[in-house]
Amino acid sequence: MEINLFSKCIKELIVENDKVEVPYLGTFSAEMVPASYSDKQTTIHPPYRKMSFRKGVVSLEDGQLLLGKVMRELGVSQEQANVELGWCLSRLSSELEGHKNCRLPGLGVMRANARNEFFFVPDDDLDIWPDGLGFEPISIKVSEKPAEEEIPVVQEEAIPVVQESIQVEEEKEEAVFPKPPVFVREEALPEHQVSVWRVVLIVLAVLLMLFIAASYLFTDEMSPILDRLLYSKEELELLRGM
Repeated sequence: MEINLFSKCIKELIVENDKVEVPYLGTFSAEMVPASYSDKQTTIHPPYRKMSFRKGVVSLEDGQLLLGKVMRELGVSQEQANVELGWCLSRLSSELEGHKNCRLPGLGVMRANARNEFFFVPDDDLDIWPDGLGFEPISIKVSEKPAEEEIPVVQEEAIPVVQESIQVEEEKEEAVFPKPPVFVREEALPEHQVSVWRVVLIVLAVLLMLFIAASYLFTDEMSPILDRLLYSKEELELLRGM
């Protein structure tokens, strides 16, 4: 029995069953995976059936589902089918233990780690769920909000109320902070005129002082003169009559 036929039997059986037990090797299983978002939540992946493998001890009795399929495909007896299957699985195990991987056409790749533990990696396009035929990932396009149109700003001319308000504010400022008085500098007199007036004032002051001194020293002689200066003619006549 070739590996291609083995793969064909496993695939057809797993489509209709949740598990297929393989004598001397292990169990292939299938489970439903629900729809999910991608990492960036831009794509919705539809639900699908995921296929896996677990190595274990499987008896011939537990592997009757696969043996019956092999019998029908080869058209042989159960005993012959058991021999054919055993021979195919022996080569599969040797390939895994030696090269650590073996290709199962139409299904995926069987692999083995350092401890010879077998596991199965399905093909990306493996389809084992007929009811999900035609399901495709859905891309979600996030519509960007259109940029708001810029509204031009119209500069209005200052209206009379605004101008009046500005004028009132300026008058208030002037009232709070009055303007300093402006001093007008008088024109200075020529230097020679200042000197003449200074001499005249000094002479007058000296004459006045001499007159006052004479009035005290020569009272009798100065009295007629003082009377003429202080009184009128009529007042003097009255004083003399008294």
